Amino acid sequence: MAENVRIRETTAEDMPTLRSLIEAFLPFVSNAPGDAVTITVEDLVRDGFGDKPCFTCLFLEVLEDGKPPQVAGYTLYYFAYSTWSGRVLFMEDIFVLPEHHRKGFGKFILKHLAKIALDNKCERLSWQGIKERDCTHFYNAVGAGCNSAWSNFKLDVQGMASLLEEP
Repeated sequence: MAENVRIRETTAEDMPTLRSLIEAFLPFVSNAPGDAVTITVEDLVRDGFGDKPCFTCLFLEVLEDGKPPQVAGYTLYYFAYSTWSGRVLFMEDIFVLPEHHRKGFGKFILKHLAKIALDNKCERLSWQGIKERDCTHFYNAVGAGCNSAWSNFKLDVQGMASLLEEP
């Protein structure tokens, strides 16, 4: 990697920048309209920096002499638990701004997360990826396996409320 970069943990003051990066990430993972992202800066501050933080976010920054660090990407992760294998680091997002693609930054972030996972005695680093997107070749190149035997399910707020109303 030719450029001088660093990864640093975000602070509550970084959440407006994170919110903007999430918006920039949207077209790469969805055909949803720009208003599909409903999380607010306040939500991110509460959930990332409250009494019981739900996630950790890291910024990838490009360092150039005489200039302030430039955020080039981010990853957001949290720890989960598998009843089969134990501790898991789950990567919710990984995103590098398009002008910084093909510079090795994504792999740099994944390597950093792998070290965090190993340092925390995690049995695996997991994430979800959209099969139809260009990212799958990147995931395969770093040695990630895809478990096609499993399906992802979710209940949104309306679904959860409906479930609770059932007898």
